Amino acid sequence: MIIEKIKLGVPNIWLKTFDPYRFIDFISSIENRDHYIIDPAQGLSKYSDSEYKPLLIQNPAYTPDTPFQLEPEFITCFDPILAIDYISKNSKKPSTLILNAIGDPANVAMMVSGFASSSLFQYRKAFWSDDLSKMPLQIIITSSADCPEQYASLFDFHEDTIPTLAELSTITLHIHESTNNLVIRSDQIKDIAKAGLGLTESQFIGLSLSSIVTNSTIDPKYIYDQKMSSIKKNGILEIVKPNITFSDIGGLDNIKDIIRRTAILRKDKNLVNRYGVTPIRRILMVGIPGTGKSAICQATASELNLDLARTGISQVMNSFIGQSEANMRAVFAQIKAMSPLCVWIDEFGRDLSGGGSSSHVDGGTTDRVHGEFLTGLQELPQETFLMCAANSLDALRPEMLRADRFDKIMFVGLPSIDERKHIFNIYLSTITTDHHFDYDALALASQFFTGAEIASLIREVKFYVTSSEMRPINTNDIISYIPKIKNTIWNKHNDMVISMYQYALEQWDWASNSQMEDAKIILGKSSSNKTMAWK
Repeated sequence: MIIEKIKLGVPNIWLKTFDPYRFIDFISSIENRDHYIIDPAQGLSKYSDSEYKPLLIQNPAYTPDTPFQLEPEFITCFDPILAIDYISKNSKKPSTLILNAIGDPANVAMMVSGFASSSLFQYRKAFWSDDLSKMPLQIIITSSADCPEQYASLFDFHEDTIPTLAELSTITLHIHESTNNLVIRSDQIKDIAKAGLGLTESQFIGLSLSSIVTNSTIDPKYIYDQKMSSIKKNGILEIVKPNITFSDIGGLDNIKDIIRRTAILRKDKNLVNRYGVTPIRRILMVGIPGTGKSAICQATASELNLDLARTGISQVMNSFIGQSEANMRAVFAQIKAMSPLCVWIDEFGRDLSGGGSSSHVDGGTTDRVHGEFLTGLQELPQETFLMCAANSLDALRPEMLRADRFDKIMFVGLPSIDERKHIFNIYLSTITTDHHFDYDALALASQFFTGAEIASLIREVKFYVTSSEMRPINTNDIISYIPKIKNTIWNKHNDMVISMYQYALEQWDWASNSQMEDAKIILGKSSSNKTMAWK
């Protein structure tokens, strides 16, 4: 959109970018305009013959009739106001002046604010008179910061996009050719560019050169690892290679089936187009804590052969005014740049419950973060797969659960007897022993245990039995310890579990068919006919 704004001569544009010189090269290529810049070394310069050439302007302090004149007649210009005056008087074509705001952006905005205000009036006048000769000088300010709020009404704000795969491939090819094919194999150009997705141009070039120094070649793995390390340091988004698969998760057959079907459709675009199928892209899982929601998010990334990006609202919240919203925008910008990804938002219900936000509590920050989240959600690339996991949705606002937010809302309950057998098998199959575990007996004895509680049970039994008797554990050990382990979720939050099951039967899909069949058993175990209202 910004290229159209430049061509239309929109007078005042504020571009937030971490690659100002990449952007300067981009707008300098736009034809039928004169392009100027105030270069830190050369002063006011005009774009000509594929480069910016310095200009000398009339010195306002020069007085030709004064004897012993100390001021030169022409000077190098670093003053935006003098530059604007010179361009307005001397340029015969529609013109653009680019100012790179280094330091406090408010200083640059303040210097040109008077002219910027006048430009808006001139632009309107040129529009209504149909007279292009009245078009004002176009000022574009590049900065790594947002436009200061007090000057926001004067500028058309844009955020620069991170380089695309095609742009990174062009950079890589340039390095390849300029080094006489010595540091890059031709078959690695695409891999190198892909490894750099999400980096700015300068970051990508810097890591490429660093890889040459370190490895004598540009190694895609080096660039990828360094990029991931940098992202992790920011603390608001973590991107990892998933190490959990569906075989590591007991049960949950229904959601596994949905993800596998989705994987088939993602691989076969022709099938999708031929039959007009819409693949699943967004799933919200809600249910009992410790039942595998987080694990299924990670395993989904493995099944779809995607990197896993993890974030949450709590990670982006910041005490500085405006920073939380900026963090949320940065998260989604990074996701867009690095797509395709599997995005995992954990503790969705807790982090996006809006009950505590108001102008009295937090200045409306949570409200604004909610808005940025919903905007980012709607603008996710088609190839991005979103998984949200929640233990409770009762505090969520209705707009979070609107029909177009998620393709599926799936309930994850307590493992069924068959799923408990599977879970025990996963955790016990790695034990070196001649003993044959009785999975039927273990599953029967552990009714109403979550998967996390089964894992905790096995860890505790191994610790006590092995440390005291110096042998591997067996079935009887585990069964004898079950009464000592407190399956807290069922015992202490029984009303909540019952209420969730009732609501799930009425409203949601189930992640497990056998859990849905077990619902009658769960509901029949209610110690009271009264249950909490839960939704």
